[in-house]
Amino acid sequence: MSGGSAALYTFVGYILAVFVLAWLANRQLKERSFLSEYFLGSRSLGVWAFALTFAATGASGGSFTGFPSKIYSHGWVLALWIGSYMVVPICMMGLIGKRLNQVGRIAGSITVPDVLRDRFQSPAFGLLATALIVFFMAFSLVAQCKAGSLILKTLLDGVDLFHQTALSLGGTVGGSRYFAGVDPEYLLCLLVFGLVVVVYTAYGGFHAVVWTDVMQGLVMVVGVVVMLPLALSQVGG
Repeated sequence: MSGGSAALYTFVGYILAVFVLAWLANRQLKERSFLSEYFLGSRSLGVWAFALTFAATGASGGSFTGFPSKIYSHGWVLALWIGSYMVVPICMMGLIGKRLNQVGRIAGSITVPDVLRDRFQSPAFGLLATALIVFFMAFSLVAQCKAGSLILKTLLDGVDLFHQTALSLGGTVGGSRYFAGVDPEYLLCLLVFGLVVVVYTAYGGFHAVVWTDVMQGLVMVVGVVVMLPLALSQVGG
């Protein structure tokens, strides 16, 4: 099996696994309270699932494209900057995580803006929190979509089906001024990446997101266990 075919089969297998997890999560929506299950997973996540989904979320596009390029350009001293990111989740979970969970359970809140609105009895405060989350998350999502598309484009490089589909897409949208100068391969990866994320998230809800992150976390753990001895042997050689 060629490297390109292996990459394509791996990607397709991963997408199928994601959709299966979304389907299983969607089945639970019919058996439980919709709001609580869809947005909170019925508050039934275990510690290991939470840990793996937190790790997989933290290992975002910055871990694969942003931070490596910064370290390559400016040296390993930037690893200290990256290491400081550990302070934020530790402080957040240790100082306000448990209290936020308690207030949310008492008030029956679904989202963080709901907690703030109910805690301070201020609908305006809740709307402000929602606006701030949407505003700042927009920048993060743009970066994640770009990073995911670039990684996917690199992964599928050399796959004939991918290149042919990209050429067809380029011929279809090439005349539009909105896509002028846009690499059709990058555009194809962006469309596939965005569509997959929107579909499995909207269809499966919070449980689908968590189960997908758990799968990714397990893959990363296995990858580290397998690749670390090989990397150490290369360093030793």
